[in-house]
Amino acid sequence: MEKQEFSVGDSSGETKKSECTEEKFVWPWVGLVANIQTEVDKTGRRVGRSGSTFRDELIEKGFDPTRVQPIWNFKGHSGFALVEFTRDIKGFENAMNFERSYKSDGHGKKDWEKGVHLRDDKPYGWVAREEDYNRGGIFGKNVKKKRDLKTLSQLQEEEERKMVQLVESMSQSIEMKIISKQELEHKVDETSRVLESVELHNYQLNETYKQEVEKMHTNLQGLYQQILAGHDKSMSDLETEREKLENRARQIYINEAEMEKSRLEIEMNQKAMMEQNEANMEAMKLAEKHQASTSLKEKEKLHEKIMEMEAKLNETQELELEIEKLKGSTNVMKHMAGSDGDGELMEKMVKTQMELEARETALHDKIMAVTQKERMANDEYQEARKEMIQFWKENEDLVSGEEIRVKTMGHLDTKPFVVAVKKKLRCSEARAGLKAMELCSFWEGQIGNVHWHPFKVDESDGIAKLVVDKNDLKLVKLKSDYGEELYNEVVRAKVEIVEYNPSGGYVVSEMWNLEKNRKATMEEGTDVMLKMRKKLVAMKNKRKRR
Repeated sequence: MEKQEFSVGDSSGETKKSECTEEKFVWPWVGLVANIQTEVDKTGRRVGRSGSTFRDELIEKGFDPTRVQPIWNFKGHSGFALVEFTRDIKGFENAMNFERSYKSDGHGKKDWEKGVHLRDDKPYGWVAREEDYNRGGIFGKNVKKKRDLKTLSQLQEEEERKMVQLVESMSQSIEMKIISKQELEHKVDETSRVLESVELHNYQLNETYKQEVEKMHTNLQGLYQQILAGHDKSMSDLETEREKLENRARQIYINEAEMEKSRLEIEMNQKAMMEQNEANMEAMKLAEKHQASTSLKEKEKLHEKIMEMEAKLNETQELELEIEKLKGSTNVMKHMAGSDGDGELMEKMVKTQMELEARETALHDKIMAVTQKERMANDEYQEARKEMIQFWKENEDLVSGEEIRVKTMGHLDTKPFVVAVKKKLRCSEARAGLKAMELCSFWEGQIGNVHWHPFKVDESDGIAKLVVDKNDLKLVKLKSDYGEELYNEVVRAKVEIVEYNPSGGYVVSEMWNLEKNRKATMEEGTDVMLKMRKKLVAMKNKRKRR
């Protein structure tokens, strides 16, 4: 940064004072205006032009005062006023231009002291110096209020001392930021390594899981084939047993029919015997021998029938027992899937699944820890960037010549509004300015309105992206009423708000690379601050050598 020096021009060509008698000015810079025309009002007090009116006149002449303060006494307006300027070098230049203007017009301090003011009613003006500071009365009292006498060299040394202190403070802050940046980079590298390790471990786990699943699938296929083969064999055995049982059942049915036939025959024989006994009751005595022989033969025949039926009953009971055994064998075949070999396989599958779930849980915990560290590092980075933006705002005069500046995203430029309003209304500059301010204020509110979203999604090239909706009613009316330039300015501001603060809807400050027209990086901002520090240190060393 170049060294700023205060210099005082003298259009009359007078000899400059030496350093030992260097001229002292009243600081903060203040100008004096005398011979302001006043008049007596109804109350008997003297009144004159207001300070704001006189200040506006000086602003129109290009002197840019911050305030004009009339000096009052017990009679009212004294005809004098103090013109205050900014404290910096720009304020000093405006003050000296103010003095030269009055001096070139023959209305400077010397002209006032010579009594020229007695011949006209124009105001006289000059910059307050030591003589005015030490003047008595209400005039000197107002000049001294909150002000001091300083030479230009004193002010320059004081500014340089503040600058050196500021640069040293900035240098320390930059060094701390560099250290913090290096620590953040180290943390980011460490986090990246951890993530790579986690990804590799995750890949290995997935591969192991796939191999285990494939192995389990193969084992299940083999087991399924075994079960199918066993099922087919069981079905074949059951079919053979079923045929045997059907044969036995047919045999039993035949036996049962024969038993029923024998029972009927026994009943018929018994009935015949009863009838025969009743019919031949009277002849029993006569044919006792013959009857005894006949009864013995019938008894023997009946005994043989009973023995035959008991044999068939035993065969039926044995057949039922075989059926029950066959049912038990069938139940055993139904539970073949629960054999010992299958249980071991299922136990292995469950154990493998539990191990995979445990590994997945541990991996998830590691990923969450790494994500937390990365989030903390990003928060520290954003905080450092905010501090750098604040420094740029507070020291705009130091970085005015640099390519890295602070840009207010979403801020509307009033110039296109003034141009568009003048073109449409064809009115005066003042009226156009007021109307432009109203219009600009309205559109600032629209830009900050998060419910107004004049955008749409465009997928024409295969990639979804957000573009301005040219059919938006508000934008269409704005373009129709005020033209393309104002339309483009509003669209630009709305796009910046959506990009940099979509949820808040208000303007935000951002470090901006003016040369490349993009967001500046922390490295670019740090390089500029280091360059400023080197220049200031060089200036300090140069001044010491002098």
